[in-house]
Amino acid sequence: MIQDKGKTYHCMFLGLGVASIVLFLFFFGAFSSYQARLHDTLFGGGHPLDKIVIIAIDDASLQELGRWPWDRKLFAELLPKLRQAKAVGIDVVFSEPSSNASDMALAEAIQSNGNVILPVEYTGFEVQHDVLVGTKALLPLSMLKPKGLGVINLVTDADGVTRSANTNIRGPYPLFAEAIAKQVVTTDVPRSGHLLINMLGPRGTFRTLPFKDALHADPTQFKDAIVFIGATAPDLHDDYLAPASGGTPVPGVEIQATLVHMILTKTYVFPEPWWGTALSVTLSALFVAFLMAKLNAWVVAFISLILLITHLIAAVLLFRQGILLDIVFLSLSLLGSYVTNLVHLFIHERRQKKQIAEAFSKYVAPEIIKELLKHPEKLRLGGEKRTITIFFSDVRGFTTLSEKLSPEMLVHLLNEYLTAMTDIILASGGIVDKYIGDAIMAFWGAPLDQPDHAERASRVSLRMLEKLAELQKKWETEGFPRIDIGIGLNTGDAVIGNMGSTQRFDYTCMGDTINLGSRLEGLNKEYGTAIIISESTRKLLPAGLQVRELDMVKVKGKKEPITIYELLGTNVAAERKKMLSIFTTALKKYRKQLFTDALTDFEKAATLGDKTASAYVTRCQYFLEHPPAADWDGVWEMKTK
Repeated sequence: MIQDKGKTYHCMFLGLGVASIVLFLFFFGAFSSYQARLHDTLFGGGHPLDKIVIIAIDDASLQELGRWPWDRKLFAELLPKLRQAKAVGIDVVFSEPSSNASDMALAEAIQSNGNVILPVEYTGFEVQHDVLVGTKALLPLSMLKPKGLGVINLVTDADGVTRSANTNIRGPYPLFAEAIAKQVVTTDVPRSGHLLINMLGPRGTFRTLPFKDALHADPTQFKDAIVFIGATAPDLHDDYLAPASGGTPVPGVEIQATLVHMILTKTYVFPEPWWGTALSVTLSALFVAFLMAKLNAWVVAFISLILLITHLIAAVLLFRQGILLDIVFLSLSLLGSYVTNLVHLFIHERRQKKQIAEAFSKYVAPEIIKELLKHPEKLRLGGEKRTITIFFSDVRGFTTLSEKLSPEMLVHLLNEYLTAMTDIILASGGIVDKYIGDAIMAFWGAPLDQPDHAERASRVSLRMLEKLAELQKKWETEGFPRIDIGIGLNTGDAVIGNMGSTQRFDYTCMGDTINLGSRLEGLNKEYGTAIIISESTRKLLPAGLQVRELDMVKVKGKKEPITIYELLGTNVAAERKKMLSIFTTALKKYRKQLFTDALTDFEKAATLGDKTASAYVTRCQYFLEHPPAADWDGVWEMKTK
């Protein structure tokens, strides 16, 4: 049993592993869209500066003044009323032709005002600064002579939400909002790549005046104001989804106004530094892991919930100070560390209970009892080297099965299954070494000599599949879910004898042969098979037991590759023979690195129901994109047990 110190070390190690996985996801940008959406909920509820005014090109103005684009003389008429403003930002692209008289009137108005900031476009490589925009409608800067110019581009994220402005644009001009703000105060905008937009609220947050009304407004109401002129009419398509917009697009001119508000009030928002996220993720995972080693799981769940709530409150409070605290990854760290350690401790407890149960029970095959009666001296620690065939079987999806059934039904089903399979093993002279939950470990070739141990193990495996089919029909009528099994067989040398302590020991087998047999059983999941045997087992089988070569693999823990086979039985149906023939041809092409031809054949076999071929289809597709080295030997390395 693991001591308390060892338990703490194990839990802390698992916590560190969880933190590493979460940090991997963090640094590679996983869940970034979810993080951004959670952060979006923090924005809004702000109050704009009274001196910021938007003159809107809205639907009412379009109805009164005519369809867009308007003649530039309308802007020339409006600008004189804005001479007393601190700055006038025209968020309009003059892209349509106008008369020379209108152009001259606009140019004179801009020059006379002396407070007009015009936008420039960012093309992706540099700012177009010699003209504003358009083709025949170009207005040279030398003609307009605005007070300043600024880059108007915004950054829209992959989810379609505009959350920032790019401050790393190459060119001589600042941001449009920055150029406007500098007409009021001397300030420097942080150059952090993407400047997050601290949205104050939804559409209509800023004081807005229709363009048609502004033409007749008292100029004194714009005294010392910061005025924006821009489109708010939906048909002009200058709007964006933004944080705090409530799902309703916000006009671009309002976002520019928000940026000016940010600059003037210095209410910038910055993401938490990466090292802060890394530190909080690591510490939270280790803290929960430490608590799991010391306290009851329900208590730790409550503490973890309190930590999460505290962190969310801190995220709200720090946002008001201009810091966007990570929400997603710390939550993943807390939850991941808790669940991982909970599973670990559950397995650990289950193992301890199993050890206690074994101390009060012993299951010995009749052959062993007879052998011990003949040779009582064998009832001691130690063993002898024998050549045996080891057998491992496991129920597929046992965890899912246990979730579907009540404990009583599960025990009934499992006992019926284990009884039937054990009877088959014992009837053939095999030794049931142990039950590992739903798994069975058995062997042939000891303690009695059995020269045909490989054949016995193979025929038992086939008989077990037949018996399982009978049980499946019975269980179906009784309302039980379907279960399947995987079997692995390996032949080789092992140490057979009594293993354990002087007070308690078991008659069992040990050695690399046993480890490989266990690995072969697990490979059934990779190849969609029921029985996998090793090359050493295949060599001892009679001709009547048919097999097919599956692969050459390096199993986990082994340096040298082995050839593995599927045990087919004595009678193979004609349709399956056709499928196997296609598979064998495809396998030869695969090993010659003819992956395109092999893929075609594997796909044919897969359509005939061969799950192994389906696995090779995926493998061929991978190698077509990532070709192996020229000296590739066809060996597939298994990364897991």
